[in-house]
Amino acid sequence: MKKIILLLVFLAGASFAEKNDALGLWLQGGNSGEYWGVDYKHLGSTAATDIYVHLSASNDKFSLGGYFGYYFVYNIIKADASMGRFPLYWGPVGGVGYWDNGDKIGDDNGVAVRGGVTLGISWIFPTSFPMDVSLELNPVAECHFKSWKDNSAEKHSDTTWEIPSLYFRIMFHAYLF
Repeated sequence: MKKIILLLVFLAGASFAEKNDALGLWLQGGNSGEYWGVDYKHLGSTAATDIYVHLSASNDKFSLGGYFGYYFVYNIIKADASMGRFPLYWGPVGGVGYWDNGDKIGDDNGVAVRGGVTLGISWIFPTSFPMDVSLELNPVAECHFKSWKDNSAEKHSDTTWEIPSLYFRIMFHAYLF
């Protein structure tokens, strides 16, 4: 019985080591409307895809965003296997977000379209259950299509560009499948 249990534990550990798809959480600085979200990452040997979303609702405020990145992966940092792996990556990222700051006079709402580049590094832990921590720097350009009501309840709209915006994200992933 002990041998069967040990064999199952060994096979489970080996199967986790082959996993390339991860789910995770992220925290972000640099954007007053997006602080955290959930993330799906597929990590290959030379490329990675990243889909991440943000949802926030509090009081009268609401925001939602969806983003996609395609990254080129480089395993140039050589380390002892007992320390894990440290892939570097970079690539284009884009997305769309919506925000609504309420219905009071002067509160705005709108849509943001984002495009830019992501530069990052991951630390894939040397464990039988693969996990990683990633740090990213995201210089992006954003176009905001926003609207608001003034004191006479007249509706206004405006389109503005933010070039460049700079975001910093820290992520934690668990490779589940």
